[in-house]
Amino acid sequence: MNVRLVAGIFVLALSAAAGCGDDDGEGGAGGNGGSGGAGGAGGVDATSTGTGTAGGGGEPTGTGGSGGEPTGTGGSGGEPTGTGGSGGEPTGTGGSGGEPTGTGGSGGEPTGTGGSGGEPTGTGGSGGEPTGTGGSGGAEPTGTGGSGGEPTGTGGSGGEPTGTGGSGGAEPTGTGGSGGAEPTGTGGSGGAEPTGETDCTNYEDDDGDGSYDCADTDCAATCAPIAEAACASATPIVSTTIHGDTSEGTSGLEGTCFLGNTGHGPEEIHLFTPPTGQSGTLVVELESPTDHSVYARSACADMRSEIDCSDESSPYDGLPDQERIEIYVRDGQAVPIVVDTYEPREAGPYTLNVRFTPIVCGDGTVDAIEECDDGNTTSGDGCSSTCVYELDVLCEDAAELSIGENTGSTTASASVFEGSCVGWDLPEAIHRFTPPSDGTLTLTLSAEADLGFYVREGCADFGSELGCADDGGRGDDETLAIDVAGGEPLFVIVDTYLPIGGGAYTLTVDFTPAP
Repeated sequence: MNVRLVAGIFVLALSAAAGCGDDDGEGGAGGNGGSGGAGGAGGVDATSTGTGTAGGGGEPTGTGGSGGEPTGTGGSGGEPTGTGGSGGEPTGTGGSGGEPTGTGGSGGEPTGTGGSGGEPTGTGGSGGEPTGTGGSGGAEPTGTGGSGGEPTGTGGSGGEPTGTGGSGGAEPTGTGGSGGAEPTGTGGSGGAEPTGETDCTNYEDDDGDGSYDCADTDCAATCAPIAEAACASATPIVSTTIHGDTSEGTSGLEGTCFLGNTGHGPEEIHLFTPPTGQSGTLVVELESPTDHSVYARSACADMRSEIDCSDESSPYDGLPDQERIEIYVRDGQAVPIVVDTYEPREAGPYTLNVRFTPIVCGDGTVDAIEECDDGNTTSGDGCSSTCVYELDVLCEDAAELSIGENTGSTTASASVFEGSCVGWDLPEAIHRFTPPSDGTLTLTLSAEADLGFYVREGCADFGSELGCADDGGRGDDETLAIDVAGGEPLFVIVDTYLPIGGGAYTLTVDFTPAP
């Protein structure tokens, strides 16, 4: 049998035997671990109370055993980089880290002391939570002290002369450990300062993030119940002129205009619902002798749902504060309108003027939410009965191109498509060309207006673009040459670059068959 193997087994047997405590006395010490092994745990006495010292970790990297509970000491880590064992709970001391760079074991919870780090650069173990003391850093010159237990533990001292003291426990009162000896050691940080908006009613930006009181998300828990109660009691709008007074309201909402902080004083909430079956444009105008704002939301208590907000002026030289918002309201949508005070001392009377204009599909006017309006509510003519473009109809009606010169205009055309280089929501004209055979298609666009064009294999498919030309400005020709397959229809779309740039054009088609 191998002699080294027998010796190893013998050492492990001794470690296990040494870890046993007396039946009726104080717990015995844990055995030391073999090469790289863990030290035995501290002994347990007749009352299941362990006070023994755990064995050290085996060399070179073993972990010291945990101390017996409740006050046992963790074993030292194996040299040179082993980790010290944890102290017994609740107040045991963590074992020292192996030399020179081992880590000290953690102190038992809640108040145990972390073990020292190995010399000269080891890290001290953390103190038990919540108030344990972190172990000292390795001795000279650069060891780091262990962190103190949270929230009020004390960080361990750093090694001299340049070691770093361990951090103090978490907010708000932990004490940082001492730095290494003078002149250059760094003391550990104390418990962090409290963060966030600490007072939601003081009209100050406590945390310096640019938002304060109910405009700061830190105040959500405080402001939410106030906002929800105010929203539940919102007054329905039943007339075009409303007189109110914000001094009678609550302060739980704020708007996002005026640098994201408008309306720190009390507010009043009104609720607008359009007439049944109608969608349209709502204009709200506010007038007040004091400084107010007005804003609209889709969800009353949710600042993120704001639709529009106005706080652009204030009373000046005898003139009243005047604010205006304009929004689109869908059929059946209830929209909260909030009149808010810039700050509490500005609270007072105000007047709201409300004007709703229904959007009517088929009246020939393209309103805010309409893609098109051809003066009727008949589908199948390119503009549907709900004033939405019918792409299949537009593509079917594409003008056929012939070889030679072709004329057209983008004026008063649909604004549906866009190419990779031109035509963002501006009028375009659609053409179709079917090559007679394989070959090269050359297209030249001439116009006084600033136009461009693109070629697609599929009319309504942006991803099927074969080429796009818009290199010049007003009056410049645009040319594009591409190889094409015979018998496969292509769509050539002439599009507008600027809203004021539409107009007439000539599109010249040249085709060279493949050899």
